[in-house]
Amino acid sequence: MLTKSLLFTALLKAVVATPINLDERQTACEDIHFFIARGSTEPYPGVQKDVVNRVCEGLSSCGYEDIIYPATLEDYCNSAYGGVANGTAQITAYAKSCPEAKLVLTGYSQGGHVVGDILGGGGGPFQDCTQKTSTPLSPETSPGNQIVAVVFFGDLRHTASQTYNVGTGAGGNGLWPRSGSNLGSLNKFSESMHSWCFAEDPVCGGATGPDFSAHLRYFNESTPEAAAWVKTKL
Repeated sequence: MLTKSLLFTALLKAVVATPINLDERQTACEDIHFFIARGSTEPYPGVQKDVVNRVCEGLSSCGYEDIIYPATLEDYCNSAYGGVANGTAQITAYAKSCPEAKLVLTGYSQGGHVVGDILGGGGGPFQDCTQKTSTPLSPETSPGNQIVAVVFFGDLRHTASQTYNVGTGAGGNGLWPRSGSNLGSLNKFSESMHSWCFAEDPVCGGATGPDFSAHLRYFNESTPEAAAWVKTKL
């Protein structure tokens, strides 16, 4: 049986690094504004752009910006922390400039980790690194009170049996499940969140083995459902 450490190493070897190409950041205020935290080694904006396209179709004022961060596996803790720090700053700045905007966060794999830590706080030791601590957002004050929907796909910090878990892996733990105050802070946003996980996905669902194909299936199988759910929150 593979240990979690070996699973993470296998994931590192299974993913082919992709050059990072920065998109132009969205600056104009929109009624609906997404923040995308891409998965490890994906180019911006990554596969979650399809969720944005489906939600924004037919809407006159709807768009996105990327959460700017390395999305590397080799320096995982610093990469994820960079996403949390930058994402928090980007979301805060946008909410301040556009106080009437409805904000939607979406994160895949390491990007799910980033989005969850933005909302619930994070930090601490993971595998052979230690992530810096971060402060959670509050759903009662800006920018947290402008966040209307949050979607996760294959979240490395997926935690079993939460009310917002969706899919066959809802009862499984990811490689670094949340606990304590971080989980409590994240769950303050529970009515605005859906977290998709397949039981066969070793990143979020607790499966063991070297086959990561389930971790790549979300955007063939879950995107329509995710987009439809986001629409109900707007």
